Amino acid sequence: MPADRICEGDLSIVYPVARGAGPVLTMAVAIAVLGERPGWLAVAGAAAIVGGIALLTARRPAGGARVGPGLVWGLATAAFIAAYTLFDGHAVNAWAPHPVVYLWLSGVVQALLLTPSALRRRELVAALVRLRGATVVLVGLLSSTAYLLVLVAMQRAPISLVAPLRETSVVIGLVLARLLFREQSLGARMAGGAVVVAGTALIALG
Repeated sequence: MPADRICEGDLSIVYPVARGAGPVLTMAVAIAVLGERPGWLAVAGAAAIVGGIALLTARRPAGGARVGPGLVWGLATAAFIAAYTLFDGHAVNAWAPHPVVYLWLSGVVQALLLTPSALRRRELVAALVRLRGATVVLVGLLSSTAYLLVLVAMQRAPISLVAPLRETSVVIGLVLARLLFREQSLGARMAGGAVVVAGTALIALG
C-alpha cells in the first residue's frame, strides 16, 4: 500500500488532539454518567484544551497535507482513550487485581480478538515481523511497561488526576514529529501543545 494512503494526517496534529481531547471526554462522561461535579479549575482546563486543539489545527500543514483527516482520527482515538481509561480505572480499583495480572489478562483478550484478522493477513504479518520484528518487540515492551505504570498510578491516585497528567506526552510527540518525521511549521502547534498541557494541569488541580 503506498505511503500516502497510510498516513492520513501529521503526527503533530493527530497525537496532540488524541491525547488532549481524552481528559475532556473523560470529564464529560464523569459529569453525565458518574455525577461528578468538577471545580472551576477543571472546567477552565477543559476549555484550555479545546483552545489548544484549535491552535493545533488552525494552520494548514506545509506540503498540502489536510488537517481534517488528522483531526478526525485524533478525536476518534481520544474517544477510545477516554473509554479504556475509565474502564481500567474502575477495574483496578473495584476488582483490585494486581496490575501485572490485569495487564496480562488484557493482553490475552486482545490476542484472542486480533488473531483471526492476523491469520487472514498472515503474509503481511510475516513480512512485518521479518522487516520490523525488533521494532515491534521494542514498542510492545515499552507500551506495556508504560501502561503498567499507569495502572499502578490509578490504584494510588484518582483517575481524574492520572489521566490528565498522562497527556503531557503531547509535547514529547511534537518534538518527535520534528526530529523523526521532519514535520515543518511546528511553531503554532508547539504553542497549541503548551496550551493543551496547561489545560491538563488545570484539570489535575481542579
